Amino acid sequence: MDNNNYDKGINISGNSGDIIGVGVSGSNNTIGKNIVIGSGTINVSEQRMQKIPPIYAKSLQEFPEKINQELQGQKISEQEKKELNNSIDEFAKEVENAKIEEGKENELPRVKKRILHGKLSSVIQVDLKSLPTAARIGSSLFAPLYPFSNVIGDKVEEIVEDYLQSS
Repeated sequence: MDNNNYDKGINISGNSGDIIGVGVSGSNNTIGKNIVIGSGTINVSEQRMQKIPPIYAKSLQEFPEKINQELQGQKISEQEKKELNNSIDEFAKEVENAKIEEGKENELPRVKKRILHGKLSSVIQVDLKSLPTAARIGSSLFAPLYPFSNVIGDKVEEIVEDYLQSS
C-alpha cells in the first residue's frame, strides 16, 4: 500500500461556522458552540459576565445556579430549558449593552431602564411558566436578582408577586 494515500488530508472548503477552543491540544476534545451534553444547564456566558459590574455579574451567576438546583429532579422539556436560558441570556445581554456603572444606576437613561425592566419581566414570566415549583417558591427563587431593583426602578420581589397574583 502506498503511504502517500494517507497524507492527502481532508478537504473542508466551502464550510463555515464558529470556532471556539483555539489553542486546544490533545485528543478527544469536543470543540463547538453552545454544546449541551445530557440535560443541559442554565447559565450566562463568562465573556458576558466579565463586561458587567461585579454586583450584577454575581447576581447573574447566582440566579442560574438557583434555577439549576430547582431543575434537578424536575421534568421540563428541552424547549422550556432553552426558553429559560434564552430569557436569562437576553437579559444579561441588555445589562451588558446598558453599560451600567455601579453607584450610578440612577443616571441610566429611562429608555434603558425600561428595556431592562421588560427583559427582567420576561425572565420572571418564563421561569414561573416553565418551572413547576416556581410559583410555590415565589419571590425567594428570584432573590439573586434583587440588586437589579436599583437599575430598573421597581423591586424585583414586587414584580414577581404581580405575576404570581395574575396567574
